[in-house]
Amino acid sequence: MTRRLRVAQVITGLVLGGGGQVMWTIARSIDRSRYDMDVFCVIEGGELTEELERLGTRVRIIPAYAGKRLFPYRPTQILELARQLRDGRYDVVHTHLFQADVIGGIAARLAGIPHVVKSLHNMGGWKKRHHLWIDRLLSYGTERVICCSHWLAESAIRKEKVDPSRIVTIHHGVDTRRFEVTVNRDEYARSLGLDGSRPIVGTIGRPIREKGHSYLIDAVPSILLAHPGTQFLIVGDGPLRPELEQRIRALGIEANVRLAGARADIPELLSVMDLFAFPSVSEGLGIVVLEAMAARVPVIASNIRPLAEMIQHGETGLLVEPCNPDALVGAISTALGDPSLRQALRTRAFAHVSSSFNEREKVAVLEGVYREVCAPEPNGVPAEAAR
Repeated sequence: MTRRLRVAQVITGLVLGGGGQVMWTIARSIDRSRYDMDVFCVIEGGELTEELERLGTRVRIIPAYAGKRLFPYRPTQILELARQLRDGRYDVVHTHLFQADVIGGIAARLAGIPHVVKSLHNMGGWKKRHHLWIDRLLSYGTERVICCSHWLAESAIRKEKVDPSRIVTIHHGVDTRRFEVTVNRDEYARSLGLDGSRPIVGTIGRPIREKGHSYLIDAVPSILLAHPGTQFLIVGDGPLRPELEQRIRALGIEANVRLAGARADIPELLSVMDLFAFPSVSEGLGIVVLEAMAARVPVIASNIRPLAEMIQHGETGLLVEPCNPDALVGAISTALGDPSLRQALRTRAFAHVSSSFNEREKVAVLEGVYREVCAPEPNGVPAEAAR
């Protein structure tokens, strides 16, 4: 192909974490000499908007999702998105997350965009039968479904009846160079309300049921019995924060637990953590776990399929039974009491993420998907030139 392919990414928003983090990863590593990429947000912008624009990615917000119960979509905004996609002469529309899949999929078809792919970031236990029906209906015009884990790919085949030939599994990747940061531990910890001379166990993720924060909080009192000076740092903001605050007060552990809210300084936060705990019960893969490994922080995580695709128990991290505070107590207490174990885990984890979850290599695979769907037809004419 003699020209750059034009790719429109359609996503719900660009908040920290989740799909927004994936979009930031793509924007950082996509080959700008071969691809033009714009991002369309169908609900809201977010903290990562400025970062993407700094990287040269245009971000447009078209609020096509209203969230109303009877009809949650705004037809005029869907038509506006279709108009902008058509005027932009995009070769590929790539959608992310359910509402963007629906809105972006419809708009792409109205605009006559020749190729549509979508990414599954998680199956989402919230999906009802009609959501799965919509997914199946839209999948007929979707050439590739990109899954971030083998478990997710298997779930898509089983639950959404996706044709296996359309599925491509691409694990998330990280750029380890982002985590080569130097901070003054004492000063940085003090800015978080922590004592840099004492152990810090951290976790990062929106306070929602799926992230399992409550199991970690319930484990804190028993961990403090064995390691009284330990501090716990919870980064992220979400609907369950008031509930977590109430539970922390009920357990009387306010002096040892800090809720830092949503923050963008993830490399710096990870640099002051002695352990990273991730008690999630539902993930597509879990980018923040890869980031902790890249930052050389020993990881203790729930033994669920997606996380087990990244972590080999006892080698690159510790896996514990999900929804089990006692299991977290045992693993965290063991790791806090064994410096040699922590050193071994961090060394092997960094080597593993460097070799198997390289950000640029993962984005190159995604670029290959774009090229594949736009490949020449049997008559030798590039598909995107046949419009």
